[in-house]
Amino acid sequence: MREGLIRNACALLLREGYAAFYCAGTRGCFDIVARREGELLLLKVFENIDALTGQQALDLRKIALMFGAKYFILGEATKEERMRDGALYERHGVPALSLKTFGEIISESVYPEVRKFKTFSVAIDGKKLAVARQEMGLSLSELAEKAGISRETLYRYEHGRTGASEENVEKLERLLDADVRKQIDPFEGKALRVDERTVFSVMGFESVKAKSAPFEFAAKERSRVIAGEEMDVRTMRKRAGIYGKISEIFDSSACFLLRESARDVIEGIPVVRKKEMKEMRKPRDLLKLIEERGE
Repeated sequence: MREGLIRNACALLLREGYAAFYCAGTRGCFDIVARREGELLLLKVFENIDALTGQQALDLRKIALMFGAKYFILGEATKEERMRDGALYERHGVPALSLKTFGEIISESVYPEVRKFKTFSVAIDGKKLAVARQEMGLSLSELAEKAGISRETLYRYEHGRTGASEENVEKLERLLDADVRKQIDPFEGKALRVDERTVFSVMGFESVKAKSAPFEFAAKERSRVIAGEEMDVRTMRKRAGIYGKISEIFDSSACFLLRESARDVIEGIPVVRKKEMKEMRKPRDLLKLIEERGE
């Protein structure tokens, strides 16, 4: 089931003009990386979206913010029910969608109008609601009486403080003869920047360290870098192909950071020794070394 969902997601991305790569066998915080022109996507796929862990969510958000990517969970169900198409769910701060809903976003730029927290609620455009009410010559109190909704609740609708039940939205739209719904942008109001203290910081990179990604570090200055740290040769050889594909999608450099190594390159991925990093002072020092060893 999960593998089928991943295949369908990749096929959808390719149809919509994305370059996409499935990070098979990594069990990381994302399964699919994709790019269309300057837009980057990181996707984690589950049958049951409640399987996402807090650590995976944290790492997914950090990497996405570092590289300016959008990030989603794609799934089919929660522990309680099958996911509803056209609705936005959320787990550990990560937006979650059905495949059909995700398809509407990337193909038509149509975002959900309905959010599921404990119950389903419809997002209301407070400005549209206020304008429609005023054009009908109604006060908040008068509209509240006609709709059978409290004045306080209407006030909260108009000021964007709460969503509404489908029943209440239908009442308001019927009374005002107006569409008062709005699409929900899951990234509106989210943090736009993240930076942690890592081995890349002394060179002037912004960077994060992840525990559940296919790589340990994501860094950027003018260019992006992904890096793996201290692993056995067999694991590095396995990861090298994945690093190459991910870095191609990210338009980034990739390297292994090792204390000691007799090799400068492992399966096409440059090796940077930690003692070499200690001598570097600027991002270009590292980027130049990676470029030279990757040739």
